[in-house]
Amino acid sequence: MKMKKLLMVLIFAMLPSSAFALIGFGIQGGQDMSKLEAYSYSEGLVSINALEMGTNPGNFGLYAFVDLFGYALEGEMEFGGGLYEFTFDNPINSLGPVEFIWVRTATVLTIKKNLMDVSIPFLAEAALNAGAGFSNHKSTPRASVKMVRKLFGDNLTSVDALGDGMEEELVDYLKDNLNEASGLHVQGGVRFKLLMLDTHLNLRYTMAKNVYDGSNGFMQMIFKTGFAF
Repeated sequence: MKMKKLLMVLIFAMLPSSAFALIGFGIQGGQDMSKLEAYSYSEGLVSINALEMGTNPGNFGLYAFVDLFGYALEGEMEFGGGLYEFTFDNPINSLGPVEFIWVRTATVLTIKKNLMDVSIPFLAEAALNAGAGFSNHKSTPRASVKMVRKLFGDNLTSVDALGDGMEEELVDYLKDNLNEASGLHVQGGVRFKLLMLDTHLNLRYTMAKNVYDGSNGFMQMIFKTGFAF
C-alpha cells in the first residue's frame, strides 16, 4: 500500500504544472473590426437606403475555461451590436433617417494552447497562446426591400411608413427573420495572471457567412478579465 501511494506521488510530481486543472471565469468586452456597409435600392419613385454604420459594433459577454495538460477549453456567450440609419421614400411620405439597432449573439467554443510562457518575478505570469474552435451566431436582419415588402406588401408606392403599429411590426419582423450561421475561428492572444486575477487579450477571425451582410467572416478584438483558480 505504501509503495502504491509513493508511486502515485512520484507520477504527479513528474507531470508538468499545467497538468493540474485550472479553472477560470469572467467577463469580456471589445470591438468588432467589421461593420455593416451602405445598402441602397430604387424602384420607380421608391428608394430605400440603409446607411453605413458610423462606428464599429462593440461586443461583451461572459467566459469560462478549464486548463488541463497545457490545453485550455473555453466557452463564451457573446453579444454585439451597433447603430445605423435607414431611410425610405415614396410619393406618399418620407421616413428617416431613422436610427436602427443591429444586434448579434454568439456561443463560442475554443481550444487553445500556450506557445510561450514568460514569468515576471514577483509580479505576474504571462503567456502567448493560439487557438481554434467553432461558434454559432444569430444577428438581426438589416433594413431592406425584403423587410418593407414583408411588412407592407409588394406595392411600395402606397406604403404608409408612418402608420400606426409600425414599431411593433418591425420588432416582430426582426425576431422572426434572424440570420443564423455557424462558423470556425482562429485566434491568437496574450494572457496575464497575477495571483487569482486573470486577463486575456485576443485577436480572433471568425469564418461565418452573413453575420455581417455579404461578408464571409469578421475579425474582433476581445479583452477578458476574471479569476482563475
